[in-house]
Amino acid sequence: MSTNPGRIDKYELQDLLGQGEMTEVWKAFDTQSRRYVAIKFLRANLQVAPDFVTRFQRETLAIASLHHPNIVQYHDFSISQLPGTGNVTAYMVMDFVDGGTLAGYVRNTSRQGKFLPAVDILRLFTSIGMAVDYAHQHGRVHGQLKPTNILLDKRDTSRNVMGEPIVTDFGMDKLLGIAGGNTGDWRIGTPLYTAPEQIMGSPADERSDIYSLGIMLYEICTGTPPFLGNNAATIIMQHMNTAPASPALINPGLPPALITIITRCIAKEPWARFPTASSLVEALAQAIREGEKEDSNIPIPVNVSQPDYSVRAMDLPTVLSSGLPSPPPGRTPSSPGISGVSFSSFPSPAATSGSGGQAAAYNYTPPGPNVMGSSQPYPAVQPGGPITPMPSTFASGQSAQSFPATPYEQPPTPPASRKPGKRGLWIALAAPLILALIGSGLVAYFAFFSKGSSATTSLIVGHAYFVSSGLLSSTPESSQGITDQVQIKLDNIPSPPPGKSYYAWLLNDRKLDWKPILLGPLTASNGTINFAYPGDLVHSNLLATNSRFFITEEDAATPPINPDPNAVRYYAEFSQTPNPADTVNHFSLYDHIRHLLSDDPKVKAAGLSGGLDIWLYRNTQKILEWAGSARDAQKSGNLGLIHRQLIRIMDYLDGTTYTQLAQDLPGQSVLADPAIAKIGLLTFDPAVQNPPGYLYHIGKHLHEVSQIAQASTEQKGLATLISQELNVVNGWFETMRTEALQLFQMTDAQLVGSNARSLLDSLATLANTAFVGQINPQGQVTPGIVQIHYDIQQMATFDIRACTASNPCPALV
Repeated sequence: MSTNPGRIDKYELQDLLGQGEMTEVWKAFDTQSRRYVAIKFLRANLQVAPDFVTRFQRETLAIASLHHPNIVQYHDFSISQLPGTGNVTAYMVMDFVDGGTLAGYVRNTSRQGKFLPAVDILRLFTSIGMAVDYAHQHGRVHGQLKPTNILLDKRDTSRNVMGEPIVTDFGMDKLLGIAGGNTGDWRIGTPLYTAPEQIMGSPADERSDIYSLGIMLYEICTGTPPFLGNNAATIIMQHMNTAPASPALINPGLPPALITIITRCIAKEPWARFPTASSLVEALAQAIREGEKEDSNIPIPVNVSQPDYSVRAMDLPTVLSSGLPSPPPGRTPSSPGISGVSFSSFPSPAATSGSGGQAAAYNYTPPGPNVMGSSQPYPAVQPGGPITPMPSTFASGQSAQSFPATPYEQPPTPPASRKPGKRGLWIALAAPLILALIGSGLVAYFAFFSKGSSATTSLIVGHAYFVSSGLLSSTPESSQGITDQVQIKLDNIPSPPPGKSYYAWLLNDRKLDWKPILLGPLTASNGTINFAYPGDLVHSNLLATNSRFFITEEDAATPPINPDPNAVRYYAEFSQTPNPADTVNHFSLYDHIRHLLSDDPKVKAAGLSGGLDIWLYRNTQKILEWAGSARDAQKSGNLGLIHRQLIRIMDYLDGTTYTQLAQDLPGQSVLADPAIAKIGLLTFDPAVQNPPGYLYHIGKHLHEVSQIAQASTEQKGLATLISQELNVVNGWFETMRTEALQLFQMTDAQLVGSNARSLLDSLATLANTAFVGQINPQGQVTPGIVQIHYDIQQMATFDIRACTASNPCPALV
């Protein structure tokens, strides 16, 4: 219906509030109850479905059963004939909410660079999240959460300045008969907020709503959705295959813990997201309170149920896996044997202060070796200088033309530029360029290792790699959630014989007893296998003890308990042959990968769990938080907080087991977590500092990988690439350390002055740059720890080969 019929039943229709492909919403007056209502009409052609009336009655009753202050209340449902026509229509009557939508509010605020304070974001998402959680607890999934489905009641601004959010359109996917099974059915909504599993045809579930909430949270915090495009096909390809840009690149003022919450919400795999909407709200409250704990008292919402997830900011997720089909190629490092790409030297980018956009020059020569063990000094940080981009290769993924042309919601314009100030290196207009930095970080594993140059490349049929779910334990001694999942992608695989099935296994290294782990049965579709192993119930660290991967062909009816050694069809292994050139440690390729990612002896001796990479990521993130807090404390005159945050930064940069801290900050107590701060990020004298700092330690392993014969060409090239990235980050940390000491030595009178303000701005800017990287106005990229984190993950990739008569698989024992 598109013409006002004037009246239907007891309702007088007055104003058309909105319309879509399959619905119209009118403001109407209920002549019996004497109040205004909203009526949603369903397009008449829906009723040709033979089960429509039954489905309409069932679903409307279920929707009406939801009674929550932040869910719109439905009152009446009917299938009626329009006056003066022969048309029959179905409609639903609900409360009329006087106000706009969240979409309109975001359009006038975040999209213009006017971002909500963190506390207001918490209040908004507490209301929305608890409504969603209530519905989930009552068996109702929304399936189409988006800002246009969040009404803002301007009559109630007691908790939310923009109006109390009211969620509408619960269960409309089922009501309209699009519960799943048809990948085109999502088109009546919008691809901007649709979860990947829905795009691929699976029914929406609770985790799908979590994904949509995460996309909305990303947009509110940055002013733009993470995925944009000129057509629906482009957007949905990004949902399935592209890791989003870090929100911190667009809005550097975001607390680091809030960034990790957003990242977990929009994980590609449902199991990597928050388990419930209430656990999301709880994590959000904890993160914001942690970020402002010494300046304000932010209460945890009292109506949030206890989540089954630890929400300490340090323990929030760090890695998102990407087990969806056909990921696009990603960053390709140059190395011998990879043609068409060459390394470029890296001058350090500008260290731009946030004070009026002015830059300060920092020239330095570190006293010790760089992270690769060379005594060559780091390049000076020069303001305004050119930034040489990392060599990258972006090959085309699945063609957008393969998707049907479908209606889609026009993507919003990114927010306008903000003036240079305390928060910023970046403007939201950089978002399309930022996608090139991190967009392929997690989904490029397979593509990166698809260009092997060895003689056995023709036998490689695919790859498997380890990823971390991010479901980390709250205790630093636990390795839970680290390299606890496996992704598998194979191509040109023949179907097994009738009655047989492929089974994927992990096998521990040859130094241990026989302990195979069944990952699960594999299904080949048109010669392709895509499989994701979500980990066991306790998210055990798999890479720490498993160096071999293989696939058997066994009975389909009875899954095997142990593999049949005679049924192995495909095999991969990280070499455990000690490097003969390593006369000190005799490390193998597997040793280096394991130490980097899952289990390092020196880290373990310090009382910590996991590999070097996870602590580099975690500790850099905490420094980003502290640097921003120190800067913001100057505004309120909280000089004690500035000093405390500077000490914490020094604790993590130097490491508390090294005497450098005592020399530079005499008489000061350790304020950072003493269990975590034992190992620093920086290394000043590797002959004395034991264990060395994370950057140097990682660099030593990468140097060995680049030299060891058992490493593939791709692994050697990647090791060199990461080393270059680490050297630049090391320079940023050195400059941060110098600035932190200058600030700490200032008097209270000096700390409130403009020079301190400039240094605090620069310190926070450098911390942000070290964590998320930097893009100059020409779009050239210098990666930070986030990209390095993803790159190191790529080292743990198996090259899976077929077993043949000329290339038999090795024995499993």
